[in-house]
Amino acid sequence: MVRKLLRDEVLEILKSGRVDYVRVVFTDILGNSRGRSLRRIEFEKALDKGVEYSESLLYLDYKDIPIKPRYGDVFAVPDISTFVIIPYLERTARVLSYVTTQDNSPHPLCTRSLLARAIDKLSELGYNLKVAFEPTFYLINFKDGKPVPADEARAFSSEGLMEQQNFLRDLIKYLESVNIQVQYINKHYGPGQYEITFSMGDAIEGADSLITSREIIRDTARIYRMYSTFMPKPFKEYPSSSMDIYIKLVDLSNKSVGVDTSDPKGLGLSKVLYSFLAGILEHISSILAIASPTINSYKRYTEIVTPNIAGIGNERHYVIRIPSTYRDVGVFEFRLADPLANPYLLLSSMIFAGIDGIERGLDVDVNYEVTILPKNLKDAIHKLDNDTKLKYYMGKELIDTFIDLKKKEIDEYEKEITEWEINSYLKSGW
Repeated sequence: MVRKLLRDEVLEILKSGRVDYVRVVFTDILGNSRGRSLRRIEFEKALDKGVEYSESLLYLDYKDIPIKPRYGDVFAVPDISTFVIIPYLERTARVLSYVTTQDNSPHPLCTRSLLARAIDKLSELGYNLKVAFEPTFYLINFKDGKPVPADEARAFSSEGLMEQQNFLRDLIKYLESVNIQVQYINKHYGPGQYEITFSMGDAIEGADSLITSREIIRDTARIYRMYSTFMPKPFKEYPSSSMDIYIKLVDLSNKSVGVDTSDPKGLGLSKVLYSFLAGILEHISSILAIASPTINSYKRYTEIVTPNIAGIGNERHYVIRIPSTYRDVGVFEFRLADPLANPYLLLSSMIFAGIDGIERGLDVDVNYEVTILPKNLKDAIHKLDNDTKLKYYMGKELIDTFIDLKKKEIDEYEKEITEWEINSYLKSGW
């Protein structure tokens, strides 16, 4: 693993002339990367105060149109531990950041700051999380203006690994050069569809890795004259893209506290982990609005491989799966996210829900459906809007803004006249 650089080491790199430009990047509520590129001398000046941006960037909808009429200034304060040199660009580095107000306080819409706060709250109870993301994506080209898979390889075949061997080789090389360790790469179910599993790390590291990997996957695809998409269901006739999250509950010395080999329920879970998971399931409908945050996300819910039971169990159709290896490694899976989710916001919602479960001493039965999952984004948003406890934990302004952004998406989608409607109804009544 590439060691993270310290502040003095970064300053030395800048003074050596190895880097001319540094991109200062932050993540908005919807999970999009925003930022600008600074000359190295300007970046050095911005290390403490940050880079000034219009607050409107935090309120951009899916069309990049702000939903508020008036804005102030915000600052993206670099987190120097995330400084990396982009391997395929000339003399260019990138750093992630926290968004602050003018008085240097965390901005209420900064989801990276929210995750840091969630982690701190969990540590007050004596616990921490280790996480690893496993996003799925399609490689595509365009034919007659429409997207098509970049290859025709079958599910989990060596053919796909052969077809895209150069892309995959460089992708792994680029990811590992920026401190993202790749555990597996699979040719996934659909043609042109691939799945990548990252190694486990702290929650913020895991979220940072996902944000960075989406950029590197995008850029590497363009280098090879392809496009990548993290859209959950880009093709009607092919499997959807999902994102499993592997999670391990540990104490503050990083020792697993989620395993109990004498668990009377038979899954090998400790009492505290049952409470943590019960909290997640108590708030699962609200979390789903964040885990599956687009209208398109719910079009994959009818697929046979998509989890559909809001409970915990060994089988893959449970939202929270306890693998057969759990007693050995203490890692469970959250299986209902998709790769467009904002990882900071999603992990925060799960941590605060888990904290609620621990503090209330909740419990949950195994192999049992706790609640009926929302069938579309509108239902999930309604659940989130009425979840006063999760809204309190995560911040009313942030959740209300997220809901407003999503309601605008839903409203505009429902006004759209689709090709299916034209084909089905244009000649009706003749």
